[in-house]
Amino acid sequence: MPRNQAVVDACRRAYSGFEKNDSSDLVALMSPDVIFHFPTSLPYGGTFHGREGFLAFYEDLFDHYYEYFDYDAHAVLDAGSHVVVPVRARAKAKNGRTMENEHCLLFTVVDGLITEARLYADTAKGRDVIEGLQVYPSAAS
Repeated sequence: MPRNQAVVDACRRAYSGFEKNDSSDLVALMSPDVIFHFPTSLPYGGTFHGREGFLAFYEDLFDHYYEYFDYDAHAVLDAGSHVVVPVRARAKAKNGRTMENEHCLLFTVVDGLITEARLYADTAKGRDVIEGLQVYPSAAS
């Protein structure tokens, strides 16, 4: 059994199936002091603290930037001290522009709880879609 089975299972539910994403189990496995790092090259990027910060980040994302932003995991990898989740993201900005992008989420796990998370992504795509500069077609286009 993987060392971080609960986190692995929660990541599968949170990041698999695009519109079926359910992060409730993932949020429950976050340390109260969890820190999230989102690239500051994005208009909504920055460092967010605690479960409340994580939830507020996504509330702001949907209130101001995107109609939807869904994920489908390529894999969920238990690396002992970390869980790594490479995903395909699909999103539609408030301006109607869409994109597909590859992201990688890195979760630090201590005693079964997520203490830190970091998103790695092609941030130019996200920025450009929000600003209406370019449409990034899906891989199938």
